[in-house]
Amino acid sequence: MTGKHQDVYAQQWTEVDQRQSITPTLRPLLPDVAAPSPYPLDAMAYEMRGAVEAIAEHAMVPAAIAGQCVLGAVTHLAQTRVNAWHPMGKPEGAPCSLFMLSLFGSGEGKSSARKLAFKTIDEAEKVIRTRHRQACAEIMLSADQLKGKERVEFLAANPLPPDPRTQYSDATYEPLAGDFIRGKAAASWDTDEGGQMLGGSSLKADTVAATLGGLTKAFDEGYFERTRSRGNAEGSGVAFNRRLSIHLLAQPVAVAEALSDSLLLGQGFLPRFLLAAPESLAGTCFITVESLGRSAYEDSRLQEYWARCEEVASSWEYIDPETGEVAPPVLEPDAEAKQVWVDFRNEIESDLGPLGKFSGLKPFARRGAEQALRLAAVLGCFEAVDHIDGECMRRACALARYSLSEWLRYTDADAVDPDLKAAACVMDWLLDPKHATKWSEFHPNEWSKSGPPAYRLAKKRDTVLAVLLKHHHLVRYGKMYRINPLAKAADLAKTQQPRCFSLADELREVAEIVPIYPVARPAFVEPPQASAELPHATTQQSLGLPQNPQNPQPPASGSKEEQRWEMKI
Repeated sequence: MTGKHQDVYAQQWTEVDQRQSITPTLRPLLPDVAAPSPYPLDAMAYEMRGAVEAIAEHAMVPAAIAGQCVLGAVTHLAQTRVNAWHPMGKPEGAPCSLFMLSLFGSGEGKSSARKLAFKTIDEAEKVIRTRHRQACAEIMLSADQLKGKERVEFLAANPLPPDPRTQYSDATYEPLAGDFIRGKAAASWDTDEGGQMLGGSSLKADTVAATLGGLTKAFDEGYFERTRSRGNAEGSGVAFNRRLSIHLLAQPVAVAEALSDSLLLGQGFLPRFLLAAPESLAGTCFITVESLGRSAYEDSRLQEYWARCEEVASSWEYIDPETGEVAPPVLEPDAEAKQVWVDFRNEIESDLGPLGKFSGLKPFARRGAEQALRLAAVLGCFEAVDHIDGECMRRACALARYSLSEWLRYTDADAVDPDLKAAACVMDWLLDPKHATKWSEFHPNEWSKSGPPAYRLAKKRDTVLAVLLKHHHLVRYGKMYRINPLAKAADLAKTQQPRCFSLADELREVAEIVPIYPVARPAFVEPPQASAELPHATTQQSLGLPQNPQNPQPPASGSKEEQRWEMKI
C-alpha cells in the first residue's frame, strides 16, 4: 500500500472516529417487554364489533382504542338499566359501571375514535343541555321583571330545573360528588385528556386520600358522602345507589407518574381500571384518494351501532324520581355462565402464588373476576338478553383477561428504575411528530416553560435530562441539548415496521387467538319509556358479518339521516 493510500484510509478512519464521538451509540432505557396483547375483538356484541372495526379504519387507531371507546359508550347507557350479578348472593346485585383507561400517543386518533363511539350520547347531551339553558333563561327573564319579595316568591314557585348533564369532561371530584348528593342519578367522567384527571388537582391536593376513597366507594357501591360546613356552597349529605363510570384516554407521558403512585395503587383505585395500551401506528396510517370518499358517518356498520345505541337509550331507566336512586334488575347468569366465571376466577387465583404470573399484580388480578361480571352485564344489556349465558360470560372473561395482560405488561417493568421509565416516556414525547421539530435542539430554560408538563420542575427536569444524556439519547453542546440522530432513526425503524396498513394482521391474529363467535343479537323487546321521551330507532337491516377494516365496502346508497333525540326536561 502506498503512502498516499495510507493517508486516505487514515483520514477516513479519523472521520469515522469523529462521527462516533459526535453520535454516541444508544443505550436502551428500558429492558425488552412483551408486545401488547391482541385485542379480543370477537368478544364484542355484533353491532359493537362492527363499530370497532369501522372506527379502527376511519380514525386509524388500533382495535384496542376503538374497543375501549365503544365499551365506554355502551357502559354509559347500561349502568342505569341493568345490575351485575353478585357472587355473594346480594339480591340487588352490583353496579355494572366500569372505570377504563386507554394509553395512546398525542394526535394519533384518540379523540376521533371517542367521537364516533359516543356520537348518539353526545348528541343527546347537547339537546338536553341546550333545552336546560333555554328553560333557565326563560325563568330568569320573567324573574328579572320583578323586584323584592315578589321576585323571591316567583323563584320559589318556579325553581330552576336541575342540571340534566350526564357527561363530565373537565371536572374534579368535589363538584361531581356535590351533583350526586343534590340528586343526580348517573354520569360518566369521560375525557380524551385523561392526564387532567390522573395528574390534576383532585389527585395532587391534600385531600387526595379522601378523593380516592370517594371514587372507590362510587365504583363499588354507587355511594357518595360529604360533610362540609354550612357555608360551603357544595353542601353536605349522602347519596345512595348512584352510578359513575370513568372513561379516560391519555398520553402515556401525561400519566406515567400517576400510574406508579403508591397511594393510587394501595387504595385500590388503579386496580379498578380496565387498561389498554397498544403500540403506536405512527408511520403506517396511509390513505388513498379513494379512502377520502368513504365517510365514517355513512358507514353501515356505524349506522347500525348508533341505531342500537338509540334503542338502548330509549329503553326504561330504573331511576327513582323522588330519591334519584338507581335500582335496575340483575342480569342473572345461567348455570353454564356461572361455571365459566368460576373457571376464570380460579384461573386467576392459580396465578396469584409466589411463582404465578400475577404474584406481583395481586390488587389488579383480584379485581379481574369482578370486572368480568360487570362486563357481562354491559354486553348483555346491549344485546337485550334476559340472562347471561355461557357464551356471553366467556366473551366478558376474554375482555377482563385482556386488561389483566395489559396491566401485567405495563407493570412488568416495576423493577426498573422509575427515572428510567420517566426518561423513556419523555423521549417518546420528544420524538412525537408534534414536538420533534421544536425539540430537536433546545435549552433547558425552554423545557421549564413548554416541555412535558409532568417534568417541568427543575429537579425532575434535570433528573430526566441526566438519564437521557447518560444513555446517549440526548447529546450536549455547551448549554444546548440535541436529540441523538440515532434515537430518531431507531424510533423511525420501530414505527415503520410493515403492518399491512395497520390493522388487518392484528384483526386476523385476534380471530385466531380468541375463537369466540357471537351470534347476531336477538330481536329487541321494547320496554316502556323512562324519564326521557325518545323516538324509537328504525328497524335495522341485517348486514351479515362485519366488514374487514382493510377492505371496506362502499356504504349502501340512500343512508338514513342521523336521528336527533327529543328529550323533555
